[in-house]
Amino acid sequence: MNDGIVWIGEQSALLTKANAVLITDKPTPTVFDEKNLNIIENDKYRVAPWGIQNLLPQNVMGMIEHVEIIGTNSDFNARVCYGNGPKVARLMRDENGKIRDWAEVTEGKEYDWFLENNVPQLALEILTDLSYFHNAFPLFVFDKNFTGIKRMLHREAMFSRWGLDDADQIKWLLYSSKWDKSPGSIPDNADIEKSFVIDEFAAVKDIQTQLKAKAYKRVCMALYMPSPGRPYYSYPNWYSIFRSGWYDQIRNIPELKSAILEHNLGIRHIIYVSDKYFAYREKQEGISPDDIEKRKEFKKKVVKELNDWACGAENQGKSMTVLKEMTGNGNTEEKYITVETIQDTIKEGEFIADYETVANIISYAMGVHPSLIGAVPGKNSNSLSGSNIREIYLMKQAQMRPYIDLALRPFSIVKQVNGWDKDIAVVMPEYIFTTLDQNKSGKQESTNTYAK
Repeated sequence: MNDGIVWIGEQSALLTKANAVLITDKPTPTVFDEKNLNIIENDKYRVAPWGIQNLLPQNVMGMIEHVEIIGTNSDFNARVCYGNGPKVARLMRDENGKIRDWAEVTEGKEYDWFLENNVPQLALEILTDLSYFHNAFPLFVFDKNFTGIKRMLHREAMFSRWGLDDADQIKWLLYSSKWDKSPGSIPDNADIEKSFVIDEFAAVKDIQTQLKAKAYKRVCMALYMPSPGRPYYSYPNWYSIFRSGWYDQIRNIPELKSAILEHNLGIRHIIYVSDKYFAYREKQEGISPDDIEKRKEFKKKVVKELNDWACGAENQGKSMTVLKEMTGNGNTEEKYITVETIQDTIKEGEFIADYETVANIISYAMGVHPSLIGAVPGKNSNSLSGSNIREIYLMKQAQMRPYIDLALRPFSIVKQVNGWDKDIAVVMPEYIFTTLDQNKSGKQESTNTYAK
């Protein structure tokens, strides 16, 4: 708190001396405007930036860490795909060659490769990045004689960026933990691990070519969910919660309620400030729209000015001259600052219902029914029956099939390159929840192999 100002997120603040809440419009998002960004270059690399300042994954994780529902939903989406975990299986086919069942394999060269590469960990890492970012970056590491794939690794999406050739085509995976240490630029070349990127649509043929050439010790294959209009990095649809303002609401509610209770504040006024007001003032000050840090500092300065006006004794009973513009062909007046007087306080639980509503909207955007997590936020929540939850869970498993297919694809490539038996595969069986009369544990493993 400074001069009676308690900031609640970036869009609102408590003016404790004025017994008021100041709320600013959500500015036009910049963190997520990653289309048509300029390529970042140094003497060695050309990088396709992932969001403004090349930090979209870092910014997303920073926001997720403030709201438990988003992180839990993202984690759930990864875990529901994981099911009973990956296994090495021998596939059983009928007379027409169609897979009808499978049996787990616990010995042989394929099982040895499975153990040495910690495939359960690999699969979970890939599914996690696909859930959070819709992008994943597995690596194939060749054996020393270039006869096959010895190891498979996964590079975290947060630290992975695409390196481009002179024609702006993806050529390299550039991996570094220091992208956020130099926003908008490239870390020192010594801090970057470079891996050649193969064609994901002809992966086996491309790997065989690289094995013969012996030019690279490891190669990367892109895994991604389709994302229209985005040439380098996919974009989860549920990021809309950050653009729409729902994220700001659910993040601010706990902080706002806590701050009000801490300062024993009975709110009498809500001051709404249009983002156009800040844009007007920034233009007067000569601050560039791209200078995010200066804009943040100037915003705090302007809010302090408004706070001084709101709580100053000499301003009691005085009005404030504010900017306004005419919209709708001159028929509507839009004021840049408005003040509303309210009668009740926020101590009696009104925000609990608001929190429940926003939580359900966010869960809807992320494709997670709140009952699947185990509880629906809010005091008025009603639990579904076990049968309804079971059916919703089965529907969720079916909807996540594309993620499972993507996560298993690298292992099918290993199978072909390393010459595994045609009926050996890495599979991802699901749990199927059932009734106790059918299975005493209430769950059974599916025969659906998701084999690749």
